[in-house]
Amino acid sequence: MVSVLETVKFLSVHRTFLILLCILIVFLFYGNFSPLVDQDEAAYAGFSRSMMETGDYLTMDFPYSTPHRKPPLHFWITSSLFKIFGSTEWVLRLFPALCILGTSLLTYHLTNVMYGSRTALYAFSILSFSLYFPLNGKIALVDSLLVFFGMVGFVSLFHWIQSKRKIFVLLFWLSVSLGLLVKGPPILIFLGGTCVLLLSVNQIRSEIWKLNPFIFLPIAFLPLLLWGYLSWQKDNGSLIRWMLDWYIFRRATDPVFGQSGPPGTYLVLFVVTLFPWSRLYLSFLNENGWKLIAYLKTEGFWVIKNLLPWHWEKSNFIFTSKRFLLLGLSFSWLFYECLASKLPSYPLSAYPILAILLGDQLARKHNQIYMYRLYLTVSILMIATISFIVLPKFSEMRTDTIKAASMVQSLVPVNKTLRSFGAHGIPSFAYYYHRPIHEMTWEQIQTTKGYFLVSESDYVVWKGLGLEWEGIGEPLSIYAYDRNKKLTLRLVKTKGL
Repeated sequence: MVSVLETVKFLSVHRTFLILLCILIVFLFYGNFSPLVDQDEAAYAGFSRSMMETGDYLTMDFPYSTPHRKPPLHFWITSSLFKIFGSTEWVLRLFPALCILGTSLLTYHLTNVMYGSRTALYAFSILSFSLYFPLNGKIALVDSLLVFFGMVGFVSLFHWIQSKRKIFVLLFWLSVSLGLLVKGPPILIFLGGTCVLLLSVNQIRSEIWKLNPFIFLPIAFLPLLLWGYLSWQKDNGSLIRWMLDWYIFRRATDPVFGQSGPPGTYLVLFVVTLFPWSRLYLSFLNENGWKLIAYLKTEGFWVIKNLLPWHWEKSNFIFTSKRFLLLGLSFSWLFYECLASKLPSYPLSAYPILAILLGDQLARKHNQIYMYRLYLTVSILMIATISFIVLPKFSEMRTDTIKAASMVQSLVPVNKTLRSFGAHGIPSFAYYYHRPIHEMTWEQIQTTKGYFLVSESDYVVWKGLGLEWEGIGEPLSIYAYDRNKKLTLRLVKTKGL
C-alpha cells in the first residue's frame, strides 16, 4: 500500500503541473461536437463557412449576424481549418481551445520567471480551473484569440525589459498587429496603455521608448489598414463605417445588447467568475485596498500629481514584477469599468494577470499547501460537473435550432429562398439550415410572394390583416437561452404557390 508520504513526494510541483495540464487539455477538447451557441459563435461559424464556400474573404454576410461582424483574422483562420478538416463544430472550436491553452501556458511561464515554479503552479491552476476563463476555449469566440495575442505581447514586454533582446520587440509588435486584425482597439488599449504607464518608472523608461512606437506602430497597423482598404473598395466603405460606429463611438457612450452597469461591475463579477478561488481574490483586494488607503492618507490630494506625465521625471518608482502586473490591470480591467457598455469578455485579458497576483497571494500564506489542495479539489469537481452534467444538458437545449432547421429544409423547395421577418433571428438556425435566407422589411413583405419564417404572433396578426398566407407544418418551438424564453415560429407561404 502506497503511503501518504510517498504520494505527496510523487506529486511534486512539476508532476502536479503536468497532471493538471492533461486535465485542462481533456476539458478543452472534450465534448466539442455539441450544437453551436445560438448567437456569436454561430455567426462567426457562418462568416467563416461562407468565406470558405465563396472564396470571398472580404465579405461578412450571414443571416441574422450583422451585429457580430469583426476584423477578419479569426474568420480567416477558421475558414482555413474548415477547408482542411471540414466544417464541424469540433473544428470550429479547435483554435479557440488552443488559444486558451496557450494563454494558460504563457501565464505559467511568466509566473515562473517572476516568482518561481510553485507560484507558477498556483497561477496556472487559478486561471485554468476557475469558473469562467477556461469556458472561453469551448466556445468559438474571437476573445480567446485576442487574449492570447494580448498575453504574448505582455510576456514579450516583460522579457524585453529584463533581457533587452530584440526578438521580444518583434514579438510585442507582432502581437499588436495580429490583435488589431482580431478585434481592433482592445489590444492597443491593453498593451499601449500598459506601455504608457510604464513610462512613469524612471528605471525602465528608456527601454519602453526603445520599442520605437513611432516607427513600429504604423507598421503594426498595416495589415489592418490593407484589409480596411480592400474592404472599402469592395462595398464603398459600408462595413468600415459601421464598425467605427458600433465598436468605438457607440460602446464608449451607450450599452450594447442592453448590457450595462456602473463602475465596479467587474470588481463584483470577478468574485463569481474566479470561483472557487474567490477568497484569494477578496484577500488580494483587502490587502491592496488598505495599502491604497494608507498611501492616500500619506500623500493626500497631491497623489493625483503622480498621474500627470510631466511629473514622472521627478518620481522615484522602482520597477518590480508586482508593479508591472498592477499597471497591466489598469488597462485590461479598470479601463472597462468606466465604459457604459459591460460585456463579460471585455476584461478577459485581466484574468491571467489576476491569476499571477492571486498565485503570489496564496504563496505568501502560511497554510498555502492546505488551501491550494482544498481549492484545487473543488475546482476539479466543478470542472467534472461542468463537463459531464452542465454542458451536456446545455447541448440538449441547443438541439432545438437543429431540429427546426431540418424541418424547414424538408418543407421549403431547394430552389426557393426562405424569407424572414422579425426579431426572432437566430444565427445557429441559419447555419444549420445552410440555404439562402433573405431578411425583409415590413414594406417588402406585403408585396412579396414566397416562403416566410415569422413568429406565431405575427402570423396570427398579419393573417387577420388580410395577408394571403397559409401555414406549413406545425409551429416550431425554439428555446432562445440568450433571451431566456421560448420562441414560437411559423413557416408560411403565399397562397397559390
